[in-house]
Amino acid sequence: MTSSGKDFSNGTRTVPLKLGNGWSGRAVLSDAHGNNFSKADWADCLSQPQLLFENIEEILKTEGQNLVVVKNLTIGSRQLKVVIKRHRPSFGLRQFFRSFLPGRAMRNFKTAIRLLNCGIEVAKPFVAIQQKRGLLTTQSIYISEYLENSFSLDAFVRTYGVRKQLCRQLATILAALHKNGLWHRDPKASNFIVRKDAGNQYRISLVDMDGIKPYLLRRRSSQLRSLWQLAASLMSVSAVNRTDYLRTFTIYCDLIGLEVSKRHRFFRELSSRAKAKHLRSMVKSILIVKPSALGDIVMALPALSALRRSFPNAAISWLVRSEFAPLLNGHPHLTDIILFDRKFLGRAWYNWRAFVALLSLIRRLRKGKFDIVFDLQGLFRTASLSWLSGCKKRFGMANARELAHIFYTHKIEQNKDCIHLVDYYLKIIRSAGASDTTVQFVLPADAAAVDSANKLLVRHSVNPDSYAVFIPTSAHRDKCWPIERFAALADKISSQFGLSIIATATVSEKGDVEKLKAAANVPIVNFAGLTSITELVALLKSAKLVVSNDTGPGHIAAALGTPLVLIFGRSNPARVAPYRRSHCVAAIEPDSRGFKADSTDPKHSIKAITVDNVYQKVCEQMKGK
Repeated sequence: MTSSGKDFSNGTRTVPLKLGNGWSGRAVLSDAHGNNFSKADWADCLSQPQLLFENIEEILKTEGQNLVVVKNLTIGSRQLKVVIKRHRPSFGLRQFFRSFLPGRAMRNFKTAIRLLNCGIEVAKPFVAIQQKRGLLTTQSIYISEYLENSFSLDAFVRTYGVRKQLCRQLATILAALHKNGLWHRDPKASNFIVRKDAGNQYRISLVDMDGIKPYLLRRRSSQLRSLWQLAASLMSVSAVNRTDYLRTFTIYCDLIGLEVSKRHRFFRELSSRAKAKHLRSMVKSILIVKPSALGDIVMALPALSALRRSFPNAAISWLVRSEFAPLLNGHPHLTDIILFDRKFLGRAWYNWRAFVALLSLIRRLRKGKFDIVFDLQGLFRTASLSWLSGCKKRFGMANARELAHIFYTHKIEQNKDCIHLVDYYLKIIRSAGASDTTVQFVLPADAAAVDSANKLLVRHSVNPDSYAVFIPTSAHRDKCWPIERFAALADKISSQFGLSIIATATVSEKGDVEKLKAAANVPIVNFAGLTSITELVALLKSAKLVVSNDTGPGHIAAALGTPLVLIFGRSNPARVAPYRRSHCVAAIEPDSRGFKADSTDPKHSIKAITVDNVYQKVCEQMKGK
């Protein structure tokens, strides 16, 4: 701007102001109603800036030392109703460096002039002043036009039925920003004001200058952010529907010249992001239904962490079988654990105690008033419990077994991008609005369990710093690598790496471990039935190596990041292998089995995997250790 040059395309001039006590700024010499002001008028009006906030008519917003008020302001011989915004920088390193720049009021003043010159309706700027102490801006004040008889956009569409006209104006404003290399980072409905003009037509004006930013090198897909944020803001108004923001999107695309071939993808992205943002603001309570099995629960942990990051203030509950609940006890991302005794509740149709317990469980689920339920199990019993919870938004697998999908309101397909269960679970929660889906396995630490596991090692004369854990059993026999091969592998590992060998299993599988001990030529310590789940976690975390069948404890070791070899037979490693640790997998053709959970091809039998196959993987894991 020049000292008194034309700043508006309509010829309106601005002048610099030099006030006392470190205050300076810039003011307009006329307004939209034909009123003219002189530099002396403004100097007299603003001679004592602190008095601007006395005798105010209304406080619109207060946040810390920042204040937005409405006031009747006398300028020369005229009195105008204006909006006055005061900004004082907060403390902090970022704010300190920003204080060397022009104050927020000056930036807003320049932005408003730029938008007016681009033909975008905004509340007309009158003046911006800032106070400096040396090189630092300590506070700034921005004065703009007060729009009489106006409503914020969200309040307006609740009351009036002229949404088609407003959709066109919104699209025009956002497209004009786009064409001029600008975007609005916070385009919520309350930042747009609707009023009637002299011709009795409804007009939209943009009133928040703080959010206007240059695009710089942002991708076009990111430029749609203003649209989906505005759509999300308006979705809280029941009168606004998909047709409204489809109409806005279409007009916007026409105005910016977006190719027709790209519109479908962009609108799908717009729609999903708008719904996601809206859901994130509305969700207060979430239920995860994943009762079993142990390995599947472990693979659902990244989904839990992603939900907590996306919905930081929501209460998150997990429905889980009693025997697996200790794995989740004390989890930092969980609010509540709901126990599910499948065997006992399965008797509800003939046992009155079980029936009463089932009713009690249903009452507890309904009491949770869940906004979203995720059924990650995909069975009839879990899907029906999701429905009985009373939740209106139930997400589950499109290919769920036992007709479970009939209970879901949102059915999520599994495709080539989410073959792995971790990715599939994350896709399901993304469809409900989860934004940050970075994979993160969080297993709560239990100091008492660590101490107990160390005592168990000492009691069996095992060096806590030099042992390997074998998990030679599984609930499914066709997932068990032959015991004699585990024995031969134990001989090789003990000889080559000098590690003590511990074999762990359930109490009922103790006999299998005894067979392993008898077949091996080196000592093997039988820990079958001696550890709780939390003690097992501690044991696996400190191990130098874990060799396991495709079973729950092996997946715990994978989540902990312990050096690991997981042996697969008919199970599809692409679905359940250690996440992004393919080098840990011993299997036949692990990368070419498609979507199917299990293979029926005899060549994929676990018996086809030799001791040398597994030992080679062990050497890769132990390299450098």
